[in-house]
Amino acid sequence: MGIVIFAWWMVAVRYRRAIFVLAVLGLAAVVAVGTLSPREPTGLILGLFVAMVVLLVLLMLVVRVARRRVPTGLEVTGGAFRSPRPSFFLGLVLPHLCAIAIFVLPGSWTARYEHVVDPNWLLVVALSAAPIGLYLPGLWRGVGVILTPDGIRSDRYLGTLTIPWDALADVQPVQPADARGEVRLTYTRPELLRRTGLLPHRDRIYFEGTDRDLIADAVAHYAAHPAARSTIGSHTGYENLQQLHADATPARRHAPEPIPSRWKISGSFLIAALATVAAARPPAALTGSRIMIGLIGLLCFLGAAANLYTRSTTRKQSRRPVLPNSGQWS
Repeated sequence: MGIVIFAWWMVAVRYRRAIFVLAVLGLAAVVAVGTLSPREPTGLILGLFVAMVVLLVLLMLVVRVARRRVPTGLEVTGGAFRSPRPSFFLGLVLPHLCAIAIFVLPGSWTARYEHVVDPNWLLVVALSAAPIGLYLPGLWRGVGVILTPDGIRSDRYLGTLTIPWDALADVQPVQPADARGEVRLTYTRPELLRRTGLLPHRDRIYFEGTDRDLIADAVAHYAAHPAARSTIGSHTGYENLQQLHADATPARRHAPEPIPSRWKISGSFLIAALATVAAARPPAALTGSRIMIGLIGLLCFLGAAANLYTRSTTRKQSRRPVLPNSGQWS
């Protein structure tokens, strides 16, 4: 099941630009239909809320499946090593678009039929839509790194950081065991960096779905060995990099996967139970919100069930590789 979910997700990511455009056009059509409707668009708003919840649940499933998969390597293409770009942020963008439509629809209907434009409504719509301008460039191209003979290009959601090899120190720092999706760097000539957009952390590069240690080994190797940089982008160079990575892997200690606490799981189940009771027998003040309360309860229940599954299947001790010919934990 997990393989099927992840396979469908990768297909969606491949066409993420078309999906984003179609989602914007589709939600714009929904808002237009609701605005032109002679009745209040309560049903459409409820449908958008349900769609938002379903998309968030799907995102939770995809992220959990992806975290349990073996990280992938780099792609050898165009004279460079490129990290794959699964773009998990796509799973947040679609619910965000639904939320924007939920905010827009009531105010647009009121403005059309009651000829009243609420300034607070305009402010809420503007604030809810503003993040699109920040993450759209990153969503369009994805988040990842490209290694070339000249240096590193780190594409992020808010900009791009270009790092010449000469800017890096010969010795790179040891990476924190619990830092996923990033590699931290040390510079000797930071003035050589080139950046566009907003980059709050220029001492690290970010990526998704790729073996963190492989990229860290690549950066450390090419920073310390300028002669090896000419092999970047070739299959021979990638085979050498994989061998270097394999030789370094047994000495590493990996951080254990975080285990949800019993209190967190119990609290989520309790909230789900209370929401279910409130939806079945709502107080007078909440009569009109019973469906929304029920959906919130369902979301809490699914989250608690997922955390319970994680707790029951995750070992509490650190996952430490076995040293060659030792038979003991390192």
